[in-house]
Amino acid sequence: MFEQGRPTKLSTEVVEKLAQCLGVSLTAAAPSPGAPTPAPAAPNYAPGSGFCPNPQCPSNRAYQVAGRALYSPDRSAADPIGGRFCAVCGEVLERLCPNCGAWVHAGAVCSHCGQPYIA
Repeated sequence: MFEQGRPTKLSTEVVEKLAQCLGVSLTAAAPSPGAPTPAPAAPNYAPGSGFCPNPQCPSNRAYQVAGRALYSPDRSAADPIGGRFCAVCGEVLERLCPNCGAWVHAGAVCSHCGQPYIA
């Protein structure tokens, strides 16, 4: 569930086991009295923004930049209804940058790390 981008579907028991295996503490430091609680960051993607990571998929259009082949994902072809699999080739859709883990946005290159989404 976590790898599929649905971490809220994990049980507390599984999260505790994962934390123990990874050596991560789940106890949070108590906030000081009167300190404002930070708002959780909202993901900057819209439903249906997944892209197919398969460079040979017809939903990805190839183009050249300085002699390098890049692919521009057509999200409307790969993910017309916000599903989990590409509607064209059946590959599992990506919703996060494979290089840095930031939410994907329109375009072919991640605005956070500068790497193309599709190698």
